[in-house]
Amino acid sequence: MATPEDAVAVAPAPTEDLPKEVPAVSETTAEETEESSVLTEGQIDTIKSVWEQVEALGPETVGVILFKHIFALAPEAVSMFSFSRDEDFDLRGDISDSQALIDHGARVVGSVGTAIRLLEDEKSLKVVLKGLGKRHLNYSVLPPHYDVVGSAFLLTLEDGLGDDFTDEVKDAYSALWAVVSTTMQDGAGY
Repeated sequence: MATPEDAVAVAPAPTEDLPKEVPAVSETTAEETEESSVLTEGQIDTIKSVWEQVEALGPETVGVILFKHIFALAPEAVSMFSFSRDEDFDLRGDISDSQALIDHGARVVGSVGTAIRLLEDEKSLKVVLKGLGKRHLNYSVLPPHYDVVGSAFLLTLEDGLGDDFTDEVKDAYSALWAVVSTTMQDGAGY
């Protein structure tokens, strides 16, 4: 497992030269996810054990890495966040200087942790995720944004876990993101 310092060091700062294409999160379609939104026991075990490693990095560290990836994949998304208007935020510099971004990133990571803790309580998980999706309508979040965040999340895990980011981990977290994304979009009415 990478240390928090290693994880931040390997996360690239957004640049103009990065491709605009967003890597695929999962081969699972929304229809397949809705029909079978329950993850397998093996996937849940993998997700929970890996999440313990992620939590050891700290929510602030993981949140900053996540937002570096979001803005590398979709720099235009920066304007959707109120912290982008703060004095200490500069997308061309070190975004980890922004306390508002750090705080927001930690809250996002905390929400992921909540979802993971609810994996075996599908009914409660759906209520939480649908509520989040509905709230995100107020922030102009559209379906393509979910793909960006999902891809950024997988890249964040890869950075944070290093060699522990295996195909099994990628598949389990891709399946998790398919559930999160589909359920949140359902809550938003998409």
